Amino acid sequence: MSSNITRKKGQSGRAKSVVCAQCGALVPRDKAIIKRRYGLPLSRQLIKMLEDQGARIHAGRNIVYYCVSCAKHRKYV
Repeated sequence: MSSNITRKKGQSGRAKSVVCAQCGALVPRDKAIIKRRYGLPLSRQLIKMLEDQGARIHAGRNIVYYCVSCAKHRKYV
């Protein structure tokens, strides 16, 4: 099994809920499937133009939560 599917239900008490990115369901945070997305905040042409002028642009990290059924449908599990 993957390491992000573990649920420590007995030891942690009530877990905070997160929203599934696909269907909008509320899922306990320890049950949700977590995917990390890396993306550039701007278009590639604008990034190239700004880098030519000396600016540094970093890719932003976004954490996305999925419920179990949506993660299965997208074949993440």
